[in-house]
Amino acid sequence: MILQIYPCYADMSAFFTPSKKCENSIVQHIDTAEKSIDAAVYAINNKDIVKALKKAHKRGVKIRILTDKLQAGNKNSKVRELYDYGVKIRVNSKHKIEHNKFAVFDFESVVTGSYNWTEPASNKNSENCLFFNRNRKTVREYHDRFNYLWQMNSKKKSDAWFNRHKR
Repeated sequence: MILQIYPCYADMSAFFTPSKKCENSIVQHIDTAEKSIDAAVYAINNKDIVKALKKAHKRGVKIRILTDKLQAGNKNSKVRELYDYGVKIRVNSKHKIEHNKFAVFDFESVVTGSYNWTEPASNKNSENCLFFNRNRKTVREYHDRFNYLWQMNSKKKSDAWFNRHKR
């Protein structure tokens, strides 16, 4: 039997937690992003990821984050901090929960998997992340899905949510 390697699967990396490998790889992708970061994530409270997102925003990277409304209201959530910093954030208003965990970096790379952008995900939980690099088809599929989710969860409803949940 001849093993055929398909190019669409050739540039992937998988990491597992508890460890810092998912976190560090996400931070590295954020740090090297030049144009855009689109992320649909269930929960965000990882200080290093938040710090990297703020740095990327400050250097002019276009960032859009869609997250879960219940998790965003959690006392440990950093969503409000990012919103107040000027990062474009929408909270889910269409589905029961926004349970996705993926990001598209510069239309070149995607990270997906069970990994939440949280401290427990790196330090305590059994989670995974999978990076697809320079895989046009996969990147396009995730980017299209993000755009679909972004459009269905309006800025108006998200801003109203943030106005109701002031800290």
